[in-house]
Amino acid sequence: MQQPSLIFEHSPLFLLLAILAGLGYALLLYKKTGPWGVSWNKVLFALRWLTVSCIAILLISPILKQIQNEIEPATFIIAVDNSSSMTEAMDSAKWEQLSDELRARADQLRERDFAVEYRSISNKRIPDPAEITFQEQSTDLNQLMRGIQMDYEGRNLGGVLLLSDGIHNNGRLPTYADFGQKIYSLGIGDTVPKSDIILKSLKYNKISYQGNKFPLVVQVLQKGFTGQQVTVSVQKGAKVMASKSVKLTGEDQLNEISFYVEAAQKGYQSFTVVVSSKSNEFNFENNEKKAYVEVIEGREKIALVAAAPHPDVKAIRSAIESNENYSFEQYILSIPGDVEKLSANKARFDLVILHQIPGRNRRASAFVQRFKETKTPLLWTYGGLTDMSQFNRSNGLLNIKVIPSEYDEVTAAFNPAFGSFSLTQDLQEAFDDFPPLVVPFGRISLDQEVNVMLYQRVGTLTTNKPLVAISDRNGERSGVVLGSGLWRWKLTDYARQGNNKYFNELISKLVQFLSSKEDKRKFKAYPVKNEFRTSEPVIFESETYNDLYERIYGNRIDLILTDEQGKSTNYTYVPAEGNTQYAINGLGEGVYSYSATTSSNGEKTTVKGEFLVEEVQLEDLNLTADYNLLRKLSKKSGGDFFSVDEMDRLTVRMAEEKGQGVIHSDEKYLPFINLKWIFFLLLALISSEWFIRKYNGSY
Repeated sequence: MQQPSLIFEHSPLFLLLAILAGLGYALLLYKKTGPWGVSWNKVLFALRWLTVSCIAILLISPILKQIQNEIEPATFIIAVDNSSSMTEAMDSAKWEQLSDELRARADQLRERDFAVEYRSISNKRIPDPAEITFQEQSTDLNQLMRGIQMDYEGRNLGGVLLLSDGIHNNGRLPTYADFGQKIYSLGIGDTVPKSDIILKSLKYNKISYQGNKFPLVVQVLQKGFTGQQVTVSVQKGAKVMASKSVKLTGEDQLNEISFYVEAAQKGYQSFTVVVSSKSNEFNFENNEKKAYVEVIEGREKIALVAAAPHPDVKAIRSAIESNENYSFEQYILSIPGDVEKLSANKARFDLVILHQIPGRNRRASAFVQRFKETKTPLLWTYGGLTDMSQFNRSNGLLNIKVIPSEYDEVTAAFNPAFGSFSLTQDLQEAFDDFPPLVVPFGRISLDQEVNVMLYQRVGTLTTNKPLVAISDRNGERSGVVLGSGLWRWKLTDYARQGNNKYFNELISKLVQFLSSKEDKRKFKAYPVKNEFRTSEPVIFESETYNDLYERIYGNRIDLILTDEQGKSTNYTYVPAEGNTQYAINGLGEGVYSYSATTSSNGEKTTVKGEFLVEEVQLEDLNLTADYNLLRKLSKKSGGDFFSVDEMDRLTVRMAEEKGQGVIHSDEKYLPFINLKWIFFLLLALISSEWFIRKYNGSY
């Protein structure tokens, strides 16, 4: 702590006046000697001088300034990939040896003034390596590093040591991101491929229509079995639906086997695909996979009406058509015949997407009016041909006071308070990588019931201007995308991931929300999503309403889950305000039906539905260590890569690190009048003067 200092709200010259005031008061009172004699008179004079001076000084509001410095040591993270694939590289004895090595590196770092912390692949803090179990069913190195980066934002992080086999099988590749810290990677595992037949993936539409046959493509890889025959079969329960004999092609070549499977029953249906195994295979766990298909009776009708051809139109269309749940129609008003086709089509759409409409085409305004009269949900998407004055009058979500011919380029910033529907964490992070969109420049005013999903970000500044927003006013849903250039997001997504997963998720979630009908039931109980993994809890959300459609709480809910074998399990819970969800852990893979019942005002209500629990077998697909990924990750961050056989090199490199503490200063301002010792000082001075006068026979 630094030496405290005294500061004043007023000029320090008032301090001299306060002392003189105390002196003058004491002179007036004690200029004549009382019955106590000269010596006591001097003492009383001094006491009164000090008392009045202190009180006068307090009136000029002196403040005591204290600066307290705290040194935060640099923290070094030792992160351990505890996914199940790591067990192929080491047994318990080797892990015990490696644990001792990690503890030695931790002690070495502490000697270099670092604080050391252990983390697992799920970014959980671990007190000691001995407590780590290798049971995680997927490896997401990007999520691990991103989590460490977020936890230590604004704090003193010295670096990361990562022990991993480099087998990254979930989420975004970590080599694309900048984590802002040096990452030293310690590679373990065999980089030489084993002889194996791998059922790599199943390609199929997750939604099919009852009575139709859907395509199912089986992708098989092999190493060491070129030219050999295997049998690929599709089973439903104990029944073999179809099978084919396949001659395996060269190594690293994808063998694709196509089937057409009938979707006979409505609801979630499970199919098991099995590739026959060979006796000398390294891993038999990756010869089988399950396919889950939701069989439905019909699909929703989506229309896209655009003023003119535009790459954004194509991007939106491809995202919608990737979902078999939608029937899609497109009308380009500048293309001859499309105006007439739309005029003749009197069918009601579940959602209409308007691109650059209203615009110059006069018929466009008539179409907008028609859709609004039929209360069709609308998604307004901005473009250079949008007539902003008509747009402001028509959209009902926002109003833009635009500056003519002025535009801005902005990126997207996700609104963490957005709650109309959920977006995956990976998509929320992907917004940071998407390129800018062109938006109209001007002042934006929002309707009160508009919920902003994405804000406009200019540089590093997140503004309060919406980029994507939705509204649900009196059951009428609508949305707006206030940026042009969505096609660039689609291309960036593909360049980063090799697919359009995140762009399609964004469009699909918007379409799903806007096209869904308002549910006015007084009791709703439903899983928060339709598909779960075995490694996560199944979470149910519950909503209960009274006759005025006001949310009520405290009703008991009886929940029954039934698995594919017909086994039922009962659960009971009572939702409370702020705690309306119920989590169920430990459910195995399969399709579950549920029945939830509650009573309100003596009336029983039951809701039913289905959900899917899927087992993730990512760790069984590939057991060959990938040191190249670890090298790239370390090189990009300014760190270095070591194999477990190079522990001596790692020891030397860690000895070069030096923890640099960061000083955090905390300033405190304490008014003198709030200091307790000042009160007791004044009390002592006044009491002493009173006692002396009283003792000597005077008041």
